[in-house]
Amino acid sequence: MKKRLSLRIILRQMRIKGWLKNLFVFFAIIFSLELFNWTKLIQTVILSLSFCLVSSAVYIFNDINDAENDRKHAVKKNRPIASGQISIPFACILMICLMAAGLGLALWVNFPSFLILLSYVVINILYSKWLKTKAVIDCFCIAAGFVLRVMIGGTVVTDGVSSWMFLTVVSLSLFMAFGKRRGELCSYGTGETREVLAMLDMNFLNGIIFMCAGLTMAFYSLWTISQRPVLVYTVPVVLFIVIRYLMLVFNNHSESDPTTLILSDKTLIASCGICAFMIVVLLYKTQIF
Repeated sequence: MKKRLSLRIILRQMRIKGWLKNLFVFFAIIFSLELFNWTKLIQTVILSLSFCLVSSAVYIFNDINDAENDRKHAVKKNRPIASGQISIPFACILMICLMAAGLGLALWVNFPSFLILLSYVVINILYSKWLKTKAVIDCFCIAAGFVLRVMIGGTVVTDGVSSWMFLTVVSLSLFMAFGKRRGELCSYGTGETREVLAMLDMNFLNGIIFMCAGLTMAFYSLWTISQRPVLVYTVPVVLFIVIRYLMLVFNNHSESDPTTLILSDKTLIASCGICAFMIVVLLYKTQIF
């Protein structure tokens, strides 16, 4: 080990920043109008925590498998495992502890949640070992992670996840996944650090990204009109967020990682905050005021 192990290094390996993705777990309870059902809210918080722990375990598993390639990457070479700050044996122990804790919490809430979280683990193992080298399939695996986050939140609400919400999240997830690949292709297009990049074409990715962005807006708009008409006033804000995100994705200096993009752009953060505030107020105004 090159450097003394510290809590800061361990937390960096767990990629706490990536926990932002687990806000998707709250989608179902917010849009089902059950946000102020305290029992279900607590269960949702626990499921979000379980996804945080398991996703960190998956990050560790991926970093162990990708250590050699990460050492060739301009940015990823500084990750704790690739740089030798965390040893492989310690990383394995940490991964097992996080995995057991996360799956245990999900099982404590309900069995369907446990199965969904276990599916997330299996998909990511297959992705890390095999599917990440299969063009297009790799992006569907990434998108599946977001969809499963929404689905696990749906296990504690009365009506589960609606068809329109499912379609909206699928298209949004693919939009972000293909956007991430586009950014990587711009920066590291040789395939040396990620084999699948050699199979991708920039024009193909551009078309897929715009298609998924359009589908996201279409599904969200139709969903608001058919099930939550009051949310139609959020459509312009969501459209702005999608356009802003597109602008950042097409900035060739960005790797287009969803979490990094959102956290690095104050306008995007502010617009997401405004949208979230509008959704809560419009859906729960009779309970709030």
